[in-house]
Amino acid sequence: MRIFLILFLASFAFANDFFRHPQNGAKNYNESWDYVFVLDNGAKAYVSYTWMNVPGSGQKIGTQFSVWNLNGKSTSVGRQYPTERFHEDKSSKTINIKNEYLMENLPGKGHRVFFSAEKNGKFFLDLKFTSADAAQIPDNEVFNVNGQKYGLYVHIPYGRVEGRIGINGDTVSVKGYGYMDHSWLTDAATNMAARSLLFASPNKDRIAGRINISPKGEIYGYAISNKTSKPVFPAEILEGESAYNPQKFPKGLTIKWKNEEIDPLKIEIKIQEKFSILANADGFVERQLIKATMGEIFYLRGRAQTEPWGRVDWILSGK
Repeated sequence: MRIFLILFLASFAFANDFFRHPQNGAKNYNESWDYVFVLDNGAKAYVSYTWMNVPGSGQKIGTQFSVWNLNGKSTSVGRQYPTERFHEDKSSKTINIKNEYLMENLPGKGHRVFFSAEKNGKFFLDLKFTSADAAQIPDNEVFNVNGQKYGLYVHIPYGRVEGRIGINGDTVSVKGYGYMDHSWLTDAATNMAARSLLFASPNKDRIAGRINISPKGEIYGYAISNKTSKPVFPAEILEGESAYNPQKFPKGLTIKWKNEEIDPLKIEIKIQEKFSILANADGFVERQLIKATMGEIFYLRGRAQTEPWGRVDWILSGK
């Protein structure tokens, strides 16, 4: 009975982490569900569903999909919808946006993500996790950053995926590995993070997670490694031998951990693709409002061969 109760409570807490969190009066509240898929055919795909505050427009639901090097094609698409299009069904463990975007089943084995859109083309993704490493959630769950709050849940540090991806009617069956995390913050992302680094790896000894640096140099976030049964927290971030200055994009980064038994993660920033978040904004006026209030945010994506962690796929974002 005691074991059953522990498992029930753990499952209940995990389910609450997957669904949307209360805003508690935060005007610039943002919440995001982010996926990275690294496919066996050499392609990569990315999906984000976001409850966001859009300058000049108020709160909206944003959907983003991009693919790199799928049969030689790379493309991206973004859409926005009013918040009433966002529906949660906790009994079926599903988040549904406009019946065109779906997160089905709790994160883990059997979790499914679905994306479909027609905007300057037709786009389609339907992938399911056929396996998944266990999630690890920090005890306090929330990081305090310059008077604001940031929640991060690395739900799937690594899992095998399979399904289909389509661009303009050209649909491909794919397999690969995936990463998924879920985050929320009580202020605009640019006020809380000058740089954000997401990383994942498919190796036998692997590490995955998200680390952020605030404009004032505060380091927060965490990673999961299969070398330890507890979350791994950053102690410092270096560029070369010096503390990293988050006001610029680096040539390489070294993350040292508070968990001293865990090897540092050294990433060389060799870029496979770079794009601006403004590329998928809805119209000229909104692009100008976002640029004026938040600045232009860039996403750099690439891959590094590291010691001792092996191959690491990463995303670095910031102004």
